[in-house]
Amino acid sequence: MSEDESVPLKRAGGAGRGGWRAALWRRLPALRWLRSYDREAAAADAVAGVTLGLTLVPQSIAYAALANLPVHYGLYSAFVGTMLYVLLGTVKEVSIGPTSLMALFTLQVCRDLPIDFMVLLTFLSGCIVLLMGLLRLDFLVDLISPAVTMGFTAATALIIVAAQLKGLVGLSFVAESPLADLRLLAGRLRLARAPDCALSAACCATLLLLRSLKDIRVSSKRYKLKKALWFISISRNALVVFVASTYAFCTYDPKQPLFKLSGKVEPGLPKISLPPFSTVVNNQTVGFLEMTTTLGSSLLMLPFVMVIANISIAKAFSSGGRVDASQEMVTLGVCNALGSLLRAMPTCGAFTRSAVSHASGVRTPAAGLYSGIITLLALNYLTQYFFFIPKACLSSVLICAVIFMIDVGGLRRLWRARRREALVALLTAAVGALASVEAAVLSGALASLAALLADLLRLPPLRLATDQAGRGALVARPRALVYANAERAAASVRRALAERGLRALLVDCGALALLDHSAEQVLERLVQELEGSGRPVVFFRASADVARCLRRVPTLRTAALRDTTLRAALAHCAAPPAAVNADDASASLLGHGGRDHDKV
Repeated sequence: MSEDESVPLKRAGGAGRGGWRAALWRRLPALRWLRSYDREAAAADAVAGVTLGLTLVPQSIAYAALANLPVHYGLYSAFVGTMLYVLLGTVKEVSIGPTSLMALFTLQVCRDLPIDFMVLLTFLSGCIVLLMGLLRLDFLVDLISPAVTMGFTAATALIIVAAQLKGLVGLSFVAESPLADLRLLAGRLRLARAPDCALSAACCATLLLLRSLKDIRVSSKRYKLKKALWFISISRNALVVFVASTYAFCTYDPKQPLFKLSGKVEPGLPKISLPPFSTVVNNQTVGFLEMTTTLGSSLLMLPFVMVIANISIAKAFSSGGRVDASQEMVTLGVCNALGSLLRAMPTCGAFTRSAVSHASGVRTPAAGLYSGIITLLALNYLTQYFFFIPKACLSSVLICAVIFMIDVGGLRRLWRARRREALVALLTAAVGALASVEAAVLSGALASLAALLADLLRLPPLRLATDQAGRGALVARPRALVYANAERAAASVRRALAERGLRALLVDCGALALLDHSAEQVLERLVQELEGSGRPVVFFRASADVARCLRRVPTLRTAALRDTTLRAALAHCAAPPAAVNADDASASLLGHGGRDHDKV
């Protein structure tokens, strides 16, 4: 057996037991960090996990309210994602759970629909993201520029603020868009409830004040004070919700409550069940196809947005910005697919919670286990008290969280550095605020790709130089010849030959990576024109793929295609095209398609 024959056998053996071990090692990253997990790391993760849990519980309640769902659905989503990420996640700071973006998307897609539609949306989105991860389609994320991400993040914040303003003043109504929210709010402002307004003002002021505590400069010698201020700052949501709920509980009057409250919350853990593939709407059974038709394009757009948000956060907190994107997609898909079995809403990573984990000194993804336990304890023992959470308090928590998602400073810097990208960000934000997040992502991506294409078209299609040996030849070095730039390339060649009075054209294809059919037609006309006027055209240093395309161009001198030096290419200028191509024609008749010349 030869050495070459033994290679496939070794690979086949590696795909067996060792291959499965490597796949398991990759798909369960917990196996890597568990080997070196010690008591110090466990203590750090416990502190970070408890701190994260105090942030996760009130946020989950608020995001469920934002999605117009009972608050316990937010808690269902919280513990599933955080616990599964312990085993499957690759970035220790990332916290999978309900987010403002996912809640807003759910609200826009499932408004006025039964909750079964939301659960099915979670399941199908998870399956699609899981499939994307297994197929390693993470490169699709690169189609979304940072400007688009900045724009739809700002749009999300604007939509949430507009939707939650009514909660600040104690009003309740349903609106289809931010403009409708503002219009209805202005028309009903006279009905605003004074107690809710006062509570909102107190909650917002307290949240913003507590947020600034962590930025207070404290001497390094007073470490305990600095740590205490930091802990109070990042626990501000839990503290404000606790104080407001306690006050609402103490002043509660069943006949005339002082504040608008969250209402009854389903106690205990959810029952495990398959996602609903049919449901009942207006006493009529709606099948799976009808449900998916109703969900529409969101079944493709939500997974895409979910992946963009999660990988962006993972890159922000990973060491060196290196992320196993396909594994993160697999993890996100599993979290949503399995979460739907517990009737969870769509989830992804949250930047604020990831920042809390980072600031808490998290060591491994095991911190999610502690935050998940806190969420389970809240579901088991605190749901009766969730009834007393004022809606004004939840609206305050949401608004004070999302207003900082609008990166005005980043947009200003982007405007000074690259106005076209800043315009893409503004366009994305405007479309999102006026239409939907789906439309914002789509329009932003298209605008970003159009701007990129415009920049590429402005680049010279090829580099032109005169043969330094003084033999009267123009040397052209193209990188890509396609329908968009082929005519410009031909025009620049004609202009250079005329202005410099050169007698031949040498095309160095060493850097030519792309050649389409339209460019082949343009080259055919250019070759006929120049050869007809006595100016030989020689292509050389072509790769096998490029040579195969160029051989389809009639009257082109193909004998020099695989020559690697300028001197060898110049030698073909003296021979007429017919003589040069005669051997190629014979080879084609013999069925070799010119491959013998490649060997020579």
